[in-house]
Amino acid sequence: MPDKVGTLLKGSWSYFTAHFKAVLIGSIVFGALIFGAESFLNVSATDKLEDQFGDLDKIEELSERIEAGDEEAFQEMMMQLGVMGDEGQMDEEAMGEMASGMMMGLLPAFGTFFVVMSLLTLVGSIYFLVLAVDGKSAGETFKRIPGLILPMLGVWIWSFLRSFAWIPVIGIIPAIIIGPRLMFASVILVKEGKGVMGSVSESYSRTRGYWGKIVGNMILMIICVWICTLALLLGLGALAMVHVLLSSIAASLVTQFVTAYGSVFTVKLADTIFAHPLKVATKKA
Repeated sequence: MPDKVGTLLKGSWSYFTAHFKAVLIGSIVFGALIFGAESFLNVSATDKLEDQFGDLDKIEELSERIEAGDEEAFQEMMMQLGVMGDEGQMDEEAMGEMASGMMMGLLPAFGTFFVVMSLLTLVGSIYFLVLAVDGKSAGETFKRIPGLILPMLGVWIWSFLRSFAWIPVIGIIPAIIIGPRLMFASVILVKEGKGVMGSVSESYSRTRGYWGKIVGNMILMIICVWICTLALLLGLGALAMVHVLLSSIAASLVTQFVTAYGSVFTVKLADTIFAHPLKVATKKA
């Protein structure tokens, strides 16, 4: 019989703490990279807005006056933005140019941020999944990442195409049924090296009859993690009163810890299901 959720939670926590050094190293690395990417986006966006609108502190001051009911502040802001003439008339053409200019100015920064964050999410997920499977040092875990980037991306894309890509055609029900049964494809890829399509197919085949256990266990794990994370974030809220930067960095670390524990739990859940296959699960999808 597959392990109960309580056993999985305890076993995952024991594994997490036993490999905490590698977890901490990965969390610091990826947390710092993500924090740096977010900081870069903030600086880039602020620079672009200042180039287009001028002094942002002045605009913030006018916004506060508008919220306080100062009607003159609205006119001052519109003139500051260049969309109102001296006589108080709104220039619709200038408003369109302002909106277009702001979009075009921010698009490169947001595009770069999206690409970088997607790559960091992929690489971070691989690191914690490999750690959950192999249980080796941080250095050994990092060495496996380059060879898994493209295959893991392929698994993600193929899993999406087999489940969620059909939503516009036949609705969300097939995605709800198929999606959870493909979530172990990444585990099979890392542990057995089955390849992209083979990993996805094996995940679907080996989980037949276990949809309820997968969904139920993952929901309970998410609830437990959410409660613990909420408690940590409340503590970070107190830290923010002392130093905002430290609070942001700590929040990034907490996010990585959650990813690490979720990866360990997923591997443990996959192991117990694969170790107790149902007879019908021997058929291929």
